[in-house]
Amino acid sequence: MNFFEKDTKTAMEAIKSAQWIAFAPIVFQASLALRDLGILEALEAAKTDGLTLAQIVEKTKLPEYGVRVLVEAGLGIGLLTLNNGVYHMTKTGYFILNDTMTKVNMDFTQDVCYEGMFTLQDSIKQTKPTGLEVFGKWKTVYEALAHLPPKAQQSWFAFDHFYSDGSFPQVLPILFKHKPKHILDIGGNTGKFTLKCLGYDPEVKMTILDLPGQLNMAKKNIEAAGHIKRANFHEINILDDSQKFPKGADIIWMSQFLDCFS
Repeated sequence: MNFFEKDTKTAMEAIKSAQWIAFAPIVFQASLALRDLGILEALEAAKTDGLTLAQIVEKTKLPEYGVRVLVEAGLGIGLLTLNNGVYHMTKTGYFILNDTMTKVNMDFTQDVCYEGMFTLQDSIKQTKPTGLEVFGKWKTVYEALAHLPPKAQQSWFAFDHFYSDGSFPQVLPILFKHKPKHILDIGGNTGKFTLKCLGYDPEVKMTILDLPGQLNMAKKNIEAAGHIKRANFHEINILDDSQKFPKGADIIWMSQFLDCFS
């Protein structure tokens, strides 16, 4: 089914969507503040009793004015309800606080993408990632990855692994049905897939192809797991067509690379 062939919204639905887009950055930041400053957590702990404004202030140790601003935003966003002066968390608020996918997506947006998106129009016009300058003078985020601030790096990897790690248990039996002796892991990043393969088959040898910073992280992780003797590390910029892959592998694994650049 093609979801993009027709405009299915009514005029009222369309203008509502337009307002959500107009205020989306504020909605996002207010929701993040409700989560990170402990307001949603306090409301969840209160369960069906809920909390008054004064009780939220007491439990979070935040200024009353700031709490009032955030809970009023939470009402409009749909994260909270208010009955007889008592606030409760909605189902949407529950997912903002507890759902792993939502937390990963919000952290990635905040820590990796948010400031860089301020220059999106420049990036489009200049055909280069101008927003990357918030992290330094890099040509691509992949070169910057090993040098990102700790919080941004943590959020990047959490996002990356959340959307890739779930496939490993499904794909390993398919790959190893062919009894490979040597696998190339292109864009191996921190070595998670390589580690899964090395743990799955005690005979297989792995070669990770990636940029120097990522290879250093992968090497530390694989060494810590005790599999370093069966792992090789090939420094390469996959986006440079002049650089060649090692030969002789039975399988070439490149799912994350295809996901990023297809």
